[in-house]
Amino acid sequence: MGVDTRRYRNFKVAVYCRVEDVLEMAETEWLAGGLDTLQQSINIDKVYLETHRSIRVAESAVMEKVKDFFEGRGIQTSGGITPVADEHDQFRSFCYSDPEHRAKLKEVVSYTAGLFDEVILDDFFFTNCKCARCIEAKGTQSWTAFRLAQMAEVSQNLVVAPAREANPDVRLVIKYPNWYAHYHYTGYNLEAEPPMFDMIYTGTETRDPVHQHQHLQAYQGYAILRYLEHVKPGKNGGGWVDPYARRTLDRYGEQIAFTLFAKAREMTLFCFSDLLESRVAPVAGAVLEDVDSFLDQLGQPYGLAGYRPYHAAGEDYLYHYFGMLGIPIDLFPEFPTDNDTILLTECASADEAIVDKIRAQLMAGKRVAITSGLLQGLQGRGIEEIVELAYTDKKATVHEFSQFSSVYSSDGAILIPQVKYATNDAWELVTCLDKDNGYPLLLEARYGNGKLYVLTIPDNFSDLYQLPAEVLARIRQVLMKEFPVTLEGPSRICLFTYDNDTAIVHSLLPHRTECKLLVKQAGAQLCDLVTGEAISGYTRNDETVFELSVRPHTCRVLRWAR
Repeated sequence: MGVDTRRYRNFKVAVYCRVEDVLEMAETEWLAGGLDTLQQSINIDKVYLETHRSIRVAESAVMEKVKDFFEGRGIQTSGGITPVADEHDQFRSFCYSDPEHRAKLKEVVSYTAGLFDEVILDDFFFTNCKCARCIEAKGTQSWTAFRLAQMAEVSQNLVVAPAREANPDVRLVIKYPNWYAHYHYTGYNLEAEPPMFDMIYTGTETRDPVHQHQHLQAYQGYAILRYLEHVKPGKNGGGWVDPYARRTLDRYGEQIAFTLFAKAREMTLFCFSDLLESRVAPVAGAVLEDVDSFLDQLGQPYGLAGYRPYHAAGEDYLYHYFGMLGIPIDLFPEFPTDNDTILLTECASADEAIVDKIRAQLMAGKRVAITSGLLQGLQGRGIEEIVELAYTDKKATVHEFSQFSSVYSSDGAILIPQVKYATNDAWELVTCLDKDNGYPLLLEARYGNGKLYVLTIPDNFSDLYQLPAEVLARIRQVLMKEFPVTLEGPSRICLFTYDNDTAIVHSLLPHRTECKLLVKQAGAQLCDLVTGEAISGYTRNDETVFELSVRPHTCRVLRWAR
């Protein structure tokens, strides 16, 4: 087979090749046959050829042979390095206090930069070493502080400097893994490292949310790419998924789709040999082709502004549960002062000035929503000057919720913390009922020219999915006041919004589901961008309601006219 000239219109596709793949590729017959198989389903623009993983290195003769083969087929080649000592021993990292390990990394980086003009670090560029050397070097610091400083030094002295010495034109890319809420614990320094590297890259793997040990929600595949885009604007190279830890191929395909919904510039599929597994490449190819057919009709993504400071922790990954409730999220590493409504979770408490920033937003006539976890973290830090609330150590088990005179039930019991408030200083918009008592789920309090909202978060975040559709509608109404559209319906239907009056409605439910898209203008029109169908709606108050039917694990791509 000759050069494959097929390309996608809206993104590039790369395939990562582990060092084990590269070594086997030296047997050209396997490489040619495998590539032909993949290209039957996937249009490949680039391959990342790995030189090192778990102290195993592919020699230059092998690398040059494989590199020449791909380039002869019209496929760009870049280098890859996985800086891990033994990935099969709980991802045992290099010891960056050990002179031999430091020398090894420097040697591998120089070698790889001498072969390629672009080199990416796979997502093991961290340290989990607690050997005697590291314990001594850490001294009285916390492990987090020690590792953040150590990995910033390693980035500069063992990666950037030797790479540029070997190849002044090399473009260095650091790929960050999916577990962003825990980066700082093992030294991923999201504040110091991105300025050192030419590009960053995003691990958007979410896999199975229940049985896979990270328990990441599907929406994270979209939200993490948007977050890292704000970390290094215009320099987030793309998203990266693998076919592992899944129960269904739907879950694999959705990882690719959600990455592209976030407007990834490049989609990397890991890895060459595993893509040859039966049905994996055809599924990837079908999703890539499907999304490419409509992606250029969508504008720039936007969402409800969230804030996660560098190296912060607290209510880890909670923002993605909001995304699963049909509330688009756009997460920032700096406080988002330009937005009229912002959502803050417990991780914002890492910002020492957060109460002053909340106060400034409210005085400017804006709206700030905080979670009960952040309320707890801010007690005694000045939040009482804005509103006198108390996060108590008491709990309530609830399954009924009231708004005004209506009561709605959840499918199961939900355990919540009890938040105490002062009557007529704050108001319950949604109440949780527990026998003959009640506790706030959503509170509103005025301050200056703005409004502060407090949302009580269940002890188990996934219990948010049990909230009745009517309760979710009220929460969306409050948090998405400035949005031109919103959803009515159950949880686990995601809404992705774009700045040219387009949106994607994607169902993660296992059955066909009915929901409503509300366009906040009477007499609006709605069109399905995939089928061309004009969807009829009806006017309700000052908005137009469109009833949608969404099949399991599929999306509707929509444009409205106002």
